[in-house]
Amino acid sequence: MQTPTAFRTLIDLFNESISQVQPADKLCLEIIRTDRHEQLTFEQLQRRTRNFASWLITSRDIRVGDKIAILSKNRTDWDVAIWGIILTGAIPVLIDPERGPDGVIGHLLHTETRLLVVADDYQDPAGRQQLKEFASSNNIGVVEMTDTPLGDAAQEQVDSMDQISARIDPEDTAVILCTSGTTGDPREVELTHANLVTNIEGSLEKIIITGEDRLGHILPPHHSFGMTVGKMLALRAGATNYYTNVYRQISQLIADKQITIFIATPALYTVLAKKFEDSLAKQKQSKPLVKVLDRYRPKLVGKKIIDKMGWTKLRFFLSGAAPMPKWVLDVFWRRGIKLYEGYGTTENSPVYGFNDDPHKLGSVGKPIPNLYVQITNDKKEILPPGEKGEICLGGPCIMKGYYKNPESTNAVIRTDDKGVRWLHTGDLGYLDDEGNVYITGRKKYLIVLPGGKNVNPELVESALSEAPFVGELLIVPGERTDSAGVAQETIRAIVQPAWDVIEAHANLSQAELVEQPQLLKTLVWQSISECQQKNKQLAHFEMIASNHLEIKIDEFQKTSTGKIRREVYMKA
Repeated sequence: MQTPTAFRTLIDLFNESISQVQPADKLCLEIIRTDRHEQLTFEQLQRRTRNFASWLITSRDIRVGDKIAILSKNRTDWDVAIWGIILTGAIPVLIDPERGPDGVIGHLLHTETRLLVVADDYQDPAGRQQLKEFASSNNIGVVEMTDTPLGDAAQEQVDSMDQISARIDPEDTAVILCTSGTTGDPREVELTHANLVTNIEGSLEKIIITGEDRLGHILPPHHSFGMTVGKMLALRAGATNYYTNVYRQISQLIADKQITIFIATPALYTVLAKKFEDSLAKQKQSKPLVKVLDRYRPKLVGKKIIDKMGWTKLRFFLSGAAPMPKWVLDVFWRRGIKLYEGYGTTENSPVYGFNDDPHKLGSVGKPIPNLYVQITNDKKEILPPGEKGEICLGGPCIMKGYYKNPESTNAVIRTDDKGVRWLHTGDLGYLDDEGNVYITGRKKYLIVLPGGKNVNPELVESALSEAPFVGELLIVPGERTDSAGVAQETIRAIVQPAWDVIEAHANLSQAELVEQPQLLKTLVWQSISECQQKNKQLAHFEMIASNHLEIKIDEFQKTSTGKIRREVYMKA
């Protein structure tokens, strides 16, 4: 049921949340990047944000409703920029810093941006110069993030700034996020103040975070999950927030910073799970007691892992942004290490909820308060528990729409006879009798085989990710020719090998393996074949054949959240 929120707008949320933090010089944010290390206290965030907001109003004539784009990787100035823009009543337009200048320009034009805040490490000098020249010729102002912090210089506070929140309706647009949308093509999502405040408050009812927590994550801030859970949720709770992109040092970071909650994508947890299993397998060979304990007292083994890692303050891990292989969840939960699988979309602001019940592994649980869920068929008819269809989310968290794109908005949003707005997510799944959601795949990624069988690529990927010699993989449509010479769709696997595991097994270096492609493919195929034979999830038609296996030597192209750009390889 819908419950009232504590704040009308994000401005109220920011001001009141910071005012409650004690002491004021408590660490708010620490950025640990390969090329940058910064810290920001709550007092510094409040002061610099108000200074930046005042400067925007007095020096740049920014008014309520103006659009200001932010183009930057995670840094302390990013937080100052977004909150400063919000305090003026303007609308931040969040753009992926990995997007090239032409793509950025497209978003600037479509959103009618007045001002661009761009980091001095965006792309390369030529890319930054292209944006500056475009902005100059299109009457768009440019503010560059440099080593001089935004809002560090004192500004005369604008008297009217404290009254701005009263002029804003909760249903006004608060943030525009540039995303791929539920249909895959780039577009901009409008989220209102009510959308975000409701989602943040509902999330805090589901996931209890206090000022005592230390939240660590790897989420980029322009992404809806990174903006809300990685930024706004921690601020609302008064928790200290640590961001890193130094993936090889995450285990040490959790120990050194005494992280209580760590948030990442399934790819990271899959790597951790394989390391746990590989380490335990070696111990079991030399220490029979470990084998006995892991079978009959696995939680004791898990405690020893936690103690060895130094993760003594860790309450739980949280995963989001992509489906989690069930075997990975089992590796953690069986040993008493809590790993909550979350779900959400940018269009629902973005948190749906997460599963914290070890008896429901593979589910993403029930929705947060103020969010509703149903499963529908192609006729928009609501399906009963157990029947598979499209996952639809409803309630006050659902986006205002795609910016200036009513056709695309109407294609994914409907309003029922009670006035509830429903988002058709494009995700496939079902509900159990207790109201937990299970995700089975994406509508647009389904592979249709000649006999009419549908294959969900994510299900196959989840199953085969357990193969020891598989690093990362993608299941995409392939093609085969039948005896009559007719081309038919089949499933194709693109696999990046788990180099360190194969090197240890074959006693060959990566370079030597690359020089012997047939041997490399044979090793990977044997690993996959054994995995398929043991797996109880896959039907025979969902199993790949050796002649539809492609070995990928280099890295997959990925989004800034670490997800493989599936469309790139579906078109190949």
